[in-house]
Amino acid sequence: MVSDFQLAVRLPEDEQLLQGRSDDPALTPDRVSPAIEGYFRIPAIWVGEAPDPLTVRRLNPQVHHEIIVRRTMRCGIEIRVQRDGMFWFDFAKWPLAPQVTIPGYRILDPGKPYRAPPASQKAEELAESFAVLRAQVMNLHQAAFTSSESIVKRRSAGMGFPVTAWSTDKAISWRGLHSYHDDVENLHALGRNVLNNSHGVSRTRPLGRRVIETEVVEHSIDLLDDVLAKSDVAVIQMVEAIYMAACRNREKRFGEALTLAWSVCEQAIFAKWRGHIESLRSSVDAARMPKDRKEKLLGRDYTSSVVLETLEFIGILDSETYRMLDICRRARNKWAHQLRTPKESESQLCVRTAQKLIGQTFGIPLHLQQGGRGGVPQWPLWMWAEVAASEGR
Repeated sequence: MVSDFQLAVRLPEDEQLLQGRSDDPALTPDRVSPAIEGYFRIPAIWVGEAPDPLTVRRLNPQVHHEIIVRRTMRCGIEIRVQRDGMFWFDFAKWPLAPQVTIPGYRILDPGKPYRAPPASQKAEELAESFAVLRAQVMNLHQAAFTSSESIVKRRSAGMGFPVTAWSTDKAISWRGLHSYHDDVENLHALGRNVLNNSHGVSRTRPLGRRVIETEVVEHSIDLLDDVLAKSDVAVIQMVEAIYMAACRNREKRFGEALTLAWSVCEQAIFAKWRGHIESLRSSVDAARMPKDRKEKLLGRDYTSSVVLETLEFIGILDSETYRMLDICRRARNKWAHQLRTPKESESQLCVRTAQKLIGQTFGIPLHLQQGGRGGVPQWPLWMWAEVAASEGR
């Protein structure tokens, strides 16, 4: 079957045109992915101190956009934190998700549908995968933010709403940060518009926000810096999975929360198991631990249940952690194989256990708040009775 799409091409004679401005509609120039991405924290906050309410009844860039914290982490990411709770990250020098150049091309027949050349498609896919990883980093920061409130100020508070690759704000330079736009699919963009009152809606007072001390923000960046300094994508994914599990618990989605948290528990369990096997291999005669035996011990014959039992018997796992993990494993299996919704206590226990293991295994202290708002408002019985009587119920 012949495709109806033509393949666009990159011609040698177009090189100069593709790197500059052109009015040729058949040309798509070279492009770059955004170097800077950021998220607006919801629930809303003020960083450092709350401004005079009279100065922020409408968008006031001098106040809302004031940079309160500015840091460059060891991994190369620069962070700028605004008074209004906007967190910006410059990823241009981060080797795990840097800026991507997407090659341009020419459409030979502008009247016919086309596909971009393979090199351009590959670069676009790479930029998209980097955007996903960057969003995970921002969710890591939200986990670090909540943990820092607990560690520094000994208080618990609702966690920030997760961001996705498409819901973060994006810019190619620090000069292009502050474009407000209404995106009906992006609650963070809508929330920023409403809270900062970018449309100038008449209000006697601005909407309320919690005030977060600068030292809490500084500590959250230190904690994020410690995680990213490991340069391990798997660690990033595990920490974000715990954060997302806590968010699902807040939404009373206990099956999803437990599944996410248990995936981290399993990774930590098998990390301990691999470490044990490696230590055995280095301490015994090589003939007793050949390559095929090691592969068997690390293979599918040794399930999480078997590994869990073994680690407790040999003393690598303490009895309390073993007990917690066994409860979580059984609850996860009932959800996965029978769709038996876990109890809230089981789901929360699994998230707490995942946090404990990530601390033991990777030295990452997490203190996530799993509670949230209730989903069902309640009225006094007498009020309902009066309404029912008036409506003839």
